[in-house]
Amino acid sequence: MKRALQAFGVILVVLNVGAVLFFLWASSGRLPEEDLAQARTYAPAPDTTLPDTLTVTTYNIGYLSGMRNNEPVVRPDSLFYANMDQAVRFFRKTDPDLVGVQEIDFGGARVAHVDQLDTLAARLGFPTAARAVNWDERYLPFPYGRPAVNFGRTLSGQAVLSRFPIREHVRNVLPRPPQPFFRDAFYLDRLAQVAVVDFGGRPLVVINVHLEAFHVGTREQQARIVNDLYRRLAEEGVPALLLGDFNSSFAASNSDGPAEDSTMQYLLADTDLRAARTAVADTVAATYPADAPHQRIDYIFYPPRFFAPTDVRRWCGTPDPPSDHCAITASFRLALSAEEWPSNETRPSLETGSVE
Repeated sequence: MKRALQAFGVILVVLNVGAVLFFLWASSGRLPEEDLAQARTYAPAPDTTLPDTLTVTTYNIGYLSGMRNNEPVVRPDSLFYANMDQAVRFFRKTDPDLVGVQEIDFGGARVAHVDQLDTLAARLGFPTAARAVNWDERYLPFPYGRPAVNFGRTLSGQAVLSRFPIREHVRNVLPRPPQPFFRDAFYLDRLAQVAVVDFGGRPLVVINVHLEAFHVGTREQQARIVNDLYRRLAEEGVPALLLGDFNSSFAASNSDGPAEDSTMQYLLADTDLRAARTAVADTVAATYPADAPHQRIDYIFYPPRFFAPTDVRRWCGTPDPPSDHCAITASFRLALSAEEWPSNETRPSLETGSVE
């Protein structure tokens, strides 16, 4: 009996040590810090004069896993290939100059090891892109369930695809929500990705964000930090577009009761930013979920001093959406002439700071 208890104790110790070692290994990333933000050049970007128009798209592609993004189901490789084909057809039709993408995979196990950024750039002819990693795990045991439905090796984040040269790129990590350590170890970073493109010889800043989805207080804090970044740029006269998945809507900001969400008020406070809106009712312009949209949480914000929208459209994908979000595409004409457009050779830091 004594030997049996000793053997049982040894087994428990081995299992506990094994669990700890697996936890530490699985939750550790493989990339060094300097590789978490990269500007990529696929082909020489043409040097052009300042264009008269600009077309911009924001799209949370949900890793191109369709409407069952985070569900514990086995997804065949053919699903990702078909969804990539559908997304490529959409981008070819809209032909954007700049694209801000959220939830894009850089070759993880869950997407058949396809680097979705490199694939989109190659198939669409984008000469440059900026990649910001927000999820780097050796093994992600999510969605919870049998190993066959786990994401496994995960490498994903946000990206900006550009027809113009990318001159500067910064990956800003936003505050994390309060949560147990074992969940936090596998939780993604929320980012404010900033890319400076050479817009006909003048700088144009693109701020691509993916704010916290589940904790309102953290999301509001993130919004205040992004607001501070934008206002610093605006005070120096630097043109900037703010786009992405904000996980909040103006309707939520205007609601009453304990569930009130002030994200959008904090985001836009004391700025000149306006939302690029479709010429239809907000319910028709909703962006989530893609198969029956009723929430508008994806936006393109622009400063009217520099841009005037000429067309804004939503695309969700049919018959089977490639993502659980809809894409928003806005076309602008420049509100200033080339001579009036600021050169801004010097500009404030593109890094975010803390906001009390």
